[in-house]
Amino acid sequence: MTVFAKDEIARLITNNAKKVGYTSACYEDGRGDGSRPTKPQHEKTNWERVFSRYRNRGIVVLIALLVVGLFATCTSTRDGPTCHFCDQSVPELHEDKSYVVEIPDRSSSSSTSMTTATVTPMTVSYEYELGDGENLFTYAPKELIPNLGFDYAILGVTGFRNLHQLDGSPVSLDEVYVHHFSLLPLNMMGAEGLARNDGEDYVRFPPGYALHILADEYKHLKTNAHMISNKNLEPIEGSAERAHKECNECYYAPGKGSDCTPDVSGTFLCCGDSPACTIGGEFCACATTTTDAPSEPTTTKYRIELELLIAREIDKFTRIDQWNIAAPSCSINMKGNPVFEEYPPDSFCHKNSIIGPKTDTKSNSYINSDTLSLEVMAIGGGSLFHQIPERPDEDPTVRTATSVMAPAGGTLLFAQSHLHTGGVNATLYRNGKALCTNNAVYGTDPDPSTNARNEQGHLVEIGSCYEAIGPEGIRFEPGDIFTTESYYYGAKNDPNLGPNAGGEHKNVMSMFFLGVILDGNAELLTERRTSFNLWNDFVPIVGVRPYGKSDASTKRSATKSKQQHLRLSSSF
Repeated sequence: MTVFAKDEIARLITNNAKKVGYTSACYEDGRGDGSRPTKPQHEKTNWERVFSRYRNRGIVVLIALLVVGLFATCTSTRDGPTCHFCDQSVPELHEDKSYVVEIPDRSSSSSTSMTTATVTPMTVSYEYELGDGENLFTYAPKELIPNLGFDYAILGVTGFRNLHQLDGSPVSLDEVYVHHFSLLPLNMMGAEGLARNDGEDYVRFPPGYALHILADEYKHLKTNAHMISNKNLEPIEGSAERAHKECNECYYAPGKGSDCTPDVSGTFLCCGDSPACTIGGEFCACATTTTDAPSEPTTTKYRIELELLIAREIDKFTRIDQWNIAAPSCSINMKGNPVFEEYPPDSFCHKNSIIGPKTDTKSNSYINSDTLSLEVMAIGGGSLFHQIPERPDEDPTVRTATSVMAPAGGTLLFAQSHLHTGGVNATLYRNGKALCTNNAVYGTDPDPSTNARNEQGHLVEIGSCYEAIGPEGIRFEPGDIFTTESYYYGAKNDPNLGPNAGGEHKNVMSMFFLGVILDGNAELLTERRTSFNLWNDFVPIVGVRPYGKSDASTKRSATKSKQQHLRLSSSF
């Protein structure tokens, strides 16, 4: 057995490199903090935005092979990936709606001592546009929203909306399917978060606890928006429902980009996240009834809005870190090779489909993808998506699960599952005992003109774990086993979806997002930093470079260590 030293692991997992779904996430500007280029930008017109998105932006080159035959690094051309929708607005603070809350006093030795903090609502807006049928998957390190210029604590996410820019009306999932939206360093939101009513916060922490965001580490909030236009889709075999299903679930179809092939149907490569779509200049879309040429698509303007609760008095709040569990797990070794089974090309764990085709811009030839398969390691061996096979009516459900060992003791303070259409429920276990089950809710209104937040044929809401966890949280010990378990309905006679949209499901997710406080006295846990956002068995990669750190932070820590550090900048 080969034992890797810490710096060798750092080199293996790459310097300044991380996959965003299937496309690489390098920092082309050389600064490493994700900040925008210094070239002045002007407010683009509608058509300038469209055409600038689809012109050739160059090819990102990922090359690797050092240390025990594997060293991943990342380079790019000057015209590498850039933002789709630049010039976003700074989040809006609603100072007139601020209020005072009472929280435990961290500075006091008494467990009953209380203090106060001022909470301010904040709206984060992200404006984008889609051509009819377009599959949009943005590149997080370049898709930036200017952050506030001060440190702050996030106490909760109270609202999530997808609106028409024209009149502010809500967008039906029958028009735009919100596959996921990540506002890094926060966790992703999905379609199931749009229907939460007032008082049903999607993220809420007990009093005195919050996520921390430091201004010098996050000058910008990074956006991974996976939006799929369902506007004017061409029916499949006469069925509009089937067209929506195949478009949203990343089925193979002509027009979705040259990297989308039948072998990788159901992967992100058939959902807009491929080199052909993101940097190759191809317009990747599902077939529509509109007659515009792909080079001149009919576009519609939209706006995502997130409502947050923040507090400037960050040090009054105990920091919560984000630990996410994605099922199933991938049985791969340090080189990305399968250990117990061979994965088909449509599996996230299949390294060739994870990588996708990469072209060396100097030689104009494809790079051997066998040398590039560490993306799954970067999310702790979890699978960001999986497939649900069709099942018979007498045995309609499919179970997907994975288990992860707690690397340290701590307290669980928040848990929320994420499922896709076809999901029935998700349960979080500790040592085999169920802690919380989230049940899926499906819409009932078939009319796209009226059904926003209640769309028939869509998973529109999912339960929460607030009551199950309680205000004190749930204590866990080192070595405790956390298990996530999901059930999807795989029979065609689906009572929520009907025969055209039921049956097998591609590109579904089975995730639990956890908010935890971990025990320990290492610098990772005791230093003042932004809350980390890590996946599954994160221990082999955490600490090589503290997650989410800025370039400035790296320079400070470089005086303590000469190691080559890993920068993780996950889209999820």
